[in-house]
Amino acid sequence: MESSSQLFLPDRPEGDDDHHADTDDGDNDAADKRAAEAAESYDDVQYLVRRNRAAARKRLLARIKLIHNEIHKPLADAVRDHALFLLPASSILRLRAVSRSWARHVSSPIFAHTQSRSHRSIAGVFFGSSVDASVAYVPFPPAAAHVLPDPTLSFFPVSPIAVCSSSNGLLLCYAPSSGDFFVCNPATAAWAAVPRPPHNPGPEPAAVLIFVPGVYNFRSDYTIVIGFRIIGASSGIFGFQTFSSSAGGWWTSNEVCAAECLLPDSGIAGGGVAYWRTTMLTVVGYDPAKDSVRMVHWPMNYAVEVRWEIGQMGDGGRLFCTAVTEEVVQVHKLLPKSDQWALVASMDLKKRWNTNSEEEEVVEEEAWEVEAGGQLVFKKRPWPMRFQGGELEVLLWVEGRVVGVNLATKRVRVAAAFGWPTWDDVRGAKYVPYISTLAPVPPPAAAALTSS
Repeated sequence: MESSSQLFLPDRPEGDDDHHADTDDGDNDAADKRAAEAAESYDDVQYLVRRNRAAARKRLLARIKLIHNEIHKPLADAVRDHALFLLPASSILRLRAVSRSWARHVSSPIFAHTQSRSHRSIAGVFFGSSVDASVAYVPFPPAAAHVLPDPTLSFFPVSPIAVCSSSNGLLLCYAPSSGDFFVCNPATAAWAAVPRPPHNPGPEPAAVLIFVPGVYNFRSDYTIVIGFRIIGASSGIFGFQTFSSSAGGWWTSNEVCAAECLLPDSGIAGGGVAYWRTTMLTVVGYDPAKDSVRMVHWPMNYAVEVRWEIGQMGDGGRLFCTAVTEEVVQVHKLLPKSDQWALVASMDLKKRWNTNSEEEEVVEEEAWEVEAGGQLVFKKRPWPMRFQGGELEVLLWVEGRVVGVNLATKRVRVAAAFGWPTWDDVRGAKYVPYISTLAPVPPPAAAALTSS
């Protein structure tokens, strides 16, 4: 009799042992593969970490070496690399004689580009005579730092020559006898001829040179804007023609403005816009990049006895206006995207005399003085002058002298210019503020077709 405890199990399919063995082997192979891939990935990560650490260590050592070299650099090399580009062009050109390395450094186009962007203070003023079309240059002291090789601009192929406009170291000049325009850098005596504009600007062109020495303007390209009276239109309708050195040609805008008269000797560039005063006590601005015209009233309302002039100062290219009344000298700033002016500075104007006795002749004091608090007080009513520079400095004409007043530091600079110019209440005088730079003068690009 068979035992009841005997177990009956179903028959295992043939080959089942081999199947499980194969499955276990496949799982092990996959696991081994994953482990190998993980190890390989880990090795890759470790390699990347080591490589990044080595690169960071290499950069740190290079920086330490650079700092060490800068600390132990000879003084002449330190001045050459970190201070030379802050000087005016005349001083830099004289310093080429220090050494061959300095001469090579100064002759580099990169250095000229850096210097033109860094040095933005007014070096002097060019004066012009309407009688004989002569040109004179009056530098601020020290004169040796701002001297020019040819202050009369006799290097041009024609004469006489008149200075129309200035912008960050470049001058726009005009030959009345031929009607030709030239752009030059008087510090280097480099110049380039400009094709004649399509519309005759007249004997006294209302021309403005726009040159912005920006980071990307390595070629020192510039723009010329000339306002011209539209023939056949009603009196005082002006159009605008623009020349671009990068394009090499002129084009005429469809924009016009009713300005009665643009004062040619008041043109100034600010923020890429050409501005003029008008006989209507307004300021007209033309933006060649946007092809738009803007007209704003001057900041003093209607007061014909006020002497006023426009200018640009600071790095933002903002337009300013200097107004001189019988009692005060005020400086106003045109607000962005607005027709409003904001008062930024005010200087008193007082007349004082010293007398020792009633019988003695009245002896007049200095034309201005600086009070204890640093406030500048004028004792002679000055004439406002056009100004343009990177510093907050306005120019005034007082008793045959050009007076530069820095609104931030209260510093006063004086350039003697006796005999220049002849002023009147409306037109002012023929003069142009000048900044001494090494900016190159690029020849105009291949001439483009003149369009209108």
